Amino acid sequence: MSQITMAEALAVRAAIHRLMSQLASERLNNSSTIIEKGETAEYPARSVDVITEEIEAAAADFRKLDLLMALSNTTKTISWNGSDITIMEAIELAKHIRGDIGQLAHLGSRKKLERQSSRGSGDNATTLFNVALYDPEAYQAAARKKEREVTKLSSLIEHANHNAMISFDASKYMG
Repeated sequence: MSQITMAEALAVRAAIHRLMSQLASERLNNSSTIIEKGETAEYPARSVDVITEEIEAAAADFRKLDLLMALSNTTKTISWNGSDITIMEAIELAKHIRGDIGQLAHLGSRKKLERQSSRGSGDNATTLFNVALYDPEAYQAAARKKEREVTKLSSLIEHANHNAMISFDASKYMG
């Protein structure tokens, strides 16, 4: 059985998914035709049954590749913050950090003290302020630090994906 890298597997998996979608459309297009009474239907070159068999074969390859990728991601590790973590854990950590960056950046963009509005009128008017209960500059710095951190983590994941090998015959999907 031939070997491909995890990076190649990601591309092959996407190609199989696109192929399955194209085949499903072709199957629908080839499933019926409109004719006038008394005419004979013209059958397409590829029958619904043939296309269905191709979809099933591609789906089986997709499931097999997906499983092999999951197994690799749960067994291959990278070194992160002084310990080894699986690629799957690293991917989930990167997602979490990216989500956190957005909120940290938002908090970092706020002002420490911001005039909100005035309540009442004339001598009874009261000005309201929105006061940040944290240091916005610290959160802005934390967002930048996490951005560098997730970039490094993503780089380690990418490097691992170019080195991890799985046994899969991708010849039907890549030239």
